Amino acid sequence: MTGRRSLALIVLGVVLALAGLACAYVQRELAEPEAFADRAVEALRSEQVRAVIAEQVAVALLERGSPDLVSSRPLLLTAVEAVLETDEFARVLRRSAVTAHGVLLRGDRDVIVELEDAREVLGPAVESVSPELASRIPSDLSPRIAEIRRSDAATSAVRVASDARAASLPLLLGSLAALALAVALTPDRRRAITAAGLGLMGAGGAGLVTMAALRAQVLSHAQQVGVLSDDDAHAAAGATWDALAGGLEQWLLVLAIGGLAISGGALLAEGRVDRGAALRHGAEIVAGGNLSPPVRVLRGLALALLGALILLRAEPVLATAVIVTGGALVLLGLAELLSAAARPARAARPRAGRRRRLVVGVGAAIVVGAAGVTIALRATGGPAAARAEGEITTCNGMRVLCDRRLDEVILAGTHNSMSAADRPGWFFANQVRPLPRQLRDGIRLLMLDPHYGVVNSHGRVRTDLEAEGTTRNRVAGELGAESVQVAERLAGRLGLVPAGGERKIFLCHTLCELGAERMSSTLKDIRGFLERESSEVLIVMLESSVEPDEVEQEVRDAGLEPYLATLPRSGPLPTLREMIATGRRLVILDERDGGGAPWYQPAFLFIQDTRISSLLRSRTACDPNRGTPDSPLLLMNHWIDRFPPPLSENREVSDRATLSARVRSCRRSLNRTPNLIAVDFYERGDIIAVVRELNRRGDVAAPSG
Repeated sequence: MTGRRSLALIVLGVVLALAGLACAYVQRELAEPEAFADRAVEALRSEQVRAVIAEQVAVALLERGSPDLVSSRPLLLTAVEAVLETDEFARVLRRSAVTAHGVLLRGDRDVIVELEDAREVLGPAVESVSPELASRIPSDLSPRIAEIRRSDAATSAVRVASDARAASLPLLLGSLAALALAVALTPDRRRAITAAGLGLMGAGGAGLVTMAALRAQVLSHAQQVGVLSDDDAHAAAGATWDALAGGLEQWLLVLAIGGLAISGGALLAEGRVDRGAALRHGAEIVAGGNLSPPVRVLRGLALALLGALILLRAEPVLATAVIVTGGALVLLGLAELLSAAARPARAARPRAGRRRRLVVGVGAAIVVGAAGVTIALRATGGPAAARAEGEITTCNGMRVLCDRRLDEVILAGTHNSMSAADRPGWFFANQVRPLPRQLRDGIRLLMLDPHYGVVNSHGRVRTDLEAEGTTRNRVAGELGAESVQVAERLAGRLGLVPAGGERKIFLCHTLCELGAERMSSTLKDIRGFLERESSEVLIVMLESSVEPDEVEQEVRDAGLEPYLATLPRSGPLPTLREMIATGRRLVILDERDGGGAPWYQPAFLFIQDTRISSLLRSRTACDPNRGTPDSPLLLMNHWIDRFPPPLSENREVSDRATLSARVRSCRRSLNRTPNLIAVDFYERGDIIAVVRELNRRGDVAAPSG
């Protein structure tokens, strides 16, 4: 009967400890508005949370208020991200958190967290880089940055704990009393202490599992924001949860470790372990010489590896060593308290045969692991092999395209493909989604601009105009004075390239100060796509300002040579099936004269394009520009050529009706259908659907008569 009473008291004490711990945390960290606001500001330290808040502000300002400024999204994001780290913004967030706190604990409706008075801190930052953009910020801008549903399990748990927060101290004292009484009532106190320790360890573990479930439930309700992915939204929700509830998880972990220490100490005491002998045996293993040669070899490798880890990452390794040592001392101390006497006991050494089996097993594991890594690298690292033509069932996503020549299919393309608003550092972008997403969505013509750039001490890319053979005045004449002024506000006067800086090739729209990405990075994205998608054909059109041999080297360094196609300068172009069968599925053309490599060919030997300014005159105008009527491919440049790129106007000219009408106009005026159609903000129009429909109909041949 005494044992049952003791067990019942242990269970009661463990339950009270867990409940008291949760209530104490809520009382200390969440129940008071100021403490809750502190936790919200703590969440702001997370890069993922800042990204979501910045994106919410961009959505509120650009897509809801001034859609024509979507191309300026990176400019706004840069200003917002700088503001997020200031004390002024922390005060704005704190006020919003205090307001949301009262609604959260009342539980009468869902909690909407809005950044009231956001304009007061955002306006000056945006004005420093773009007065025009700052002038368009609405005075009542209050972007919604979070929504907490009252029906969520996590929210309900917080409210229950908040209602019971005053009971935290009585619960903890009751837990202590129940556990002490359980030990006092049983004759076998060591066993009762062990059971109590195991109970506390289990309670801590159960609490951690519950917290993990609540965290997963919160993450499941996180929704994609703007151009951010679901993974970004989940990461931000997780970081917010960690800021608000991570402290409780640490408390529960301490409870579990404490219970483990108590039960472990009791078990050590029960086993009459000779702690002095155990320490001597450990020292013998680390530094002694009475070991077999294989074990000594393993010990030497282990010590060398440990030393290297300490040298390379001293702080985390030493912290781990301190924790392990502290835990061992806690166990030994508890065992000393719980043990009245100790009997020396020498642990038996492992037999030599067992050691040999251990060495052989470890060695075999290393060999198998190395072989597996090698096989995996060989399986994923190389280009797709050539395929038999009979194995090819679809080409560029459609069966009917396989037996058509390259000049008999239509490819959707993007102008300034590298200039994406959701890539950091791009100002006044021509696209929203980055190049990998463009390829995934069906874009098969990429228009890229290689330039020379040098990174300065502040991490900003400066255009090497002298190396490109141009000047500031020429750039101003091409892009306009406003773009040059913006670039100089961001990075200083053009042409001042850092002395001694390493010149590299970047993809930029004339000025790398307005956005830049390493060409090598983009080419690797293209290679990754070709490796994954073995039935896709791409065309890359370069408006290059760098030497051809340097472009060719970038392409070779990216591992693209096995994919490069050389188009015949006379005679018919290959079919998509032929290109896919040989693996030569990437066409790279240069708007100038190409280069020495056979695959780096002049674009306008194969392409005739339409005049870029045609759309400013008429939505159906199709005036020929570069190239000749004999060029096998026709490129329809279909975007509004203004600075900054206007989203609303580009969206209007990229709907199904306008695109189809202009294609028909080109057929009438040039007696041919465009094979390549390039647009700005492709995801806002119908370019993918229109191209697919034209390909399905086979609508490429010139009209009869």
